[in-house]
Amino acid sequence: MANRDDFRAPVVRTIAQRAGFRCSNQTCLRPTIGPDGANETASIGVAAHITAAAEGGPRYDPTLTPEERSAAGNGIWLCQTCSRLVDVDVPSHSIDHLREWKTLAEMRAYLGIRGFAIVVSRSFQSLENKMPDLVAEMRDDMKTEPFVREFIVFSRKWSYTGDPEKPVFSYFFEDHDNLKPKLKVMQNYGAIIETTHNNTDRFEFTEDFSEYLQLPV
Repeated sequence: MANRDDFRAPVVRTIAQRAGFRCSNQTCLRPTIGPDGANETASIGVAAHITAAAEGGPRYDPTLTPEERSAAGNGIWLCQTCSRLVDVDVPSHSIDHLREWKTLAEMRAYLGIRGFAIVVSRSFQSLENKMPDLVAEMRDDMKTEPFVREFIVFSRKWSYTGDPEKPVFSYFFEDHDNLKPKLKVMQNYGAIIETTHNNTDRFEFTEDFSEYLQLPV
């Protein structure tokens, strides 16, 4: 088994603090620490390696020394969902892409404690113009179930048995050409967040996009 150049506890703390304890994925940004139910704290944050801690891992860079590989500069603070995502979908999360997330996250935290904020504004109307049929279907769903935020995407050939107490919307590959790329664009616009698990493509609408879908047409 290859030796791992893991982060030491002080390095983990530095990575988390420099990101303001928020996920560095710019379409997520969820807080990763807060109170639990017993007067203690709960954390869902992970100090993930930008280039892998060991040979064979995601984005491994053999040119780095062990010291460089285990330094804060090679770490990015993510929630547990996003830390899993970047390692299972490596083609969509290159070294440069993760370094961009890290830079923006630290810039956001730097400005935040000084009373400023980074506001990334994209037009949901522009997004709708790119994929009118998909957004129209989402709007119809939201009118029916205004408090549902989660949805899954899959083929009509597959079956899905969910929790009847937790309804989700469903969108099918057969109904929308290039559905996966369209969802990636929606993430870039801050309309949805990917929450895939258990081999099911799963997403959530952001509140901003949910409000947009419920506006009068």
